[in-house]
Amino acid sequence: MRCALISLLAVACDSSVGPVSPARVVERSAEPAPAPPSPCPLEKSSLGPGLTAERHVLAATPAAGAPCLDVVRADLAHYRLRLLSSARDGGSHPAPAWREVFHLVAVINAGMFHSNGTPVGLVVEDGNPLSADNKKYGGYLAFSPRSAADAPAIVAGRDCDGFDLADLRKRYRSIVQSSRFLGCAGEPLSWQDKKQYSAAAIGVDRKGRVVFLHARAAVTMTELAQTLATLDLAGAIFLEGGPEASLVVHGSEGELSRIGSYETGFVENDANQSFWWLPNVIALEVR
Repeated sequence: MRCALISLLAVACDSSVGPVSPARVVERSAEPAPAPPSPCPLEKSSLGPGLTAERHVLAATPAAGAPCLDVVRADLAHYRLRLLSSARDGGSHPAPAWREVFHLVAVINAGMFHSNGTPVGLVVEDGNPLSADNKKYGGYLAFSPRSAADAPAIVAGRDCDGFDLADLRKRYRSIVQSSRFLGCAGEPLSWQDKKQYSAAAIGVDRKGRVVFLHARAAVTMTELAQTLATLDLAGAIFLEGGPEASLVVHGSEGELSRIGSYETGFVENDANQSFWWLPNVIALEVR
């Protein structure tokens, strides 16, 4: 068969043209989809020397509010804790006023209180008891040690090995008692209370830093405990719930203000935007 008569075989008859390679299919990997924005964006991570802020997503479905937890850690080599009370320090104030009047770095609730301002749990302010031990509560934040051999702050549990309240009061000048979120080994504790509410809490992490905690989201305290157990805390106790749950931080590099709102059976909405007056607070100040 002659090449000149069959045009379709022209290439095959041309010895100067090599074999035709099949077309190559170039596969392009799909570009990763952009990560969805966090429901809990962090405004600023450093608030000052030894003072850091974090935001975590709560593993819960709140009755109100975004599922966010604010965490502020303070190195007690730079700062110290103190207790302030209306009985001894000039009356009640909202958290921002406590901070401004006493030139503090941070202010948070010092536990629940009766209508006359007396704490519901044991509170010892610089060696002076403001209230008695409440057998319903098994958690204690102790700070201002009398001896440099003791840690600057600890969380102790009534049912933990070696606990002795009398000894704790001898060793530490200031104590706040309330319900615990974490067990003796740092495990989350379940609460019988099924109500949902905003919450303020405080703890100590495994590096010895004091940790201020605030969730505006209305969740159960069992759900909050489950998230706290992931934060490398040695212990944590509840301070206050609902619209009274307050946290203000004013560091040299940044600020943070958090207000509570929702509480089952009390304020069942996320509308509160005002700090409530507090008779007793835990404060942070520069050493």
